[in-house]
Amino acid sequence: MTIKAVLFDLDDTLFDHLTSARSGLHAFLRHLGLPPSDDLSAAWFNIERASYDRFLAKELTFQEQHRERLRLFLPLAGHTVPAGDEALDELFAVYLECYERSWQAFPDASPCLQALRDGGVMTAVITNGNHGQQLAKIRNIGLEPALDAIFTSESIGHPKPMPEAFLKPCQALGVLPTHALYVGDNFRVDIEGARTAGL
Repeated sequence: MTIKAVLFDLDDTLFDHLTSARSGLHAFLRHLGLPPSDDLSAAWFNIERASYDRFLAKELTFQEQHRERLRLFLPLAGHTVPAGDEALDELFAVYLECYERSWQAFPDASPCLQALRDGGVMTAVITNGNHGQQLAKIRNIGLEPALDAIFTSESIGHPKPMPEAFLKPCQALGVLPTHALYVGDNFRVDIEGARTAGL
């Protein structure tokens, strides 16, 4: 079987989200006058995951899940929750700035993509999330030139692991699912999702 396209997840596959987010969180906590700790980091990532899942399920908007994260996290850190959405948005913007300053790709991401392209294989990203933020990550970490396409759940209209999240990109690239390979870090969302769609 000939593989004509290799499609990648972004966060924690090509983009080192965990390291980036941990560095950003530590800088954010210092901004709040709080010392970083393993307990606070674990709480932040648990809340992030749950809130993001609610965004993907369309229970919250992208901005609302940011606010929810702060409302749930700040009391655990012994910090007062700002009153009103505007104050929450301003505070989350501080975290985002810390996070964005920490963005980095895994060291092997760019060489891997380039080697595939050099071998005549198309490359693309399929990622759950906000299109603008995911595109900004890819550009910031220098991977855009090595990609033929970028697909987000927001632009596709379906989040992984729904079959459409994999089938629509294959269709857009002009390849059959059986001629596409998918690489991701989450077994349920990435691996089972891609297999169910026939990749």
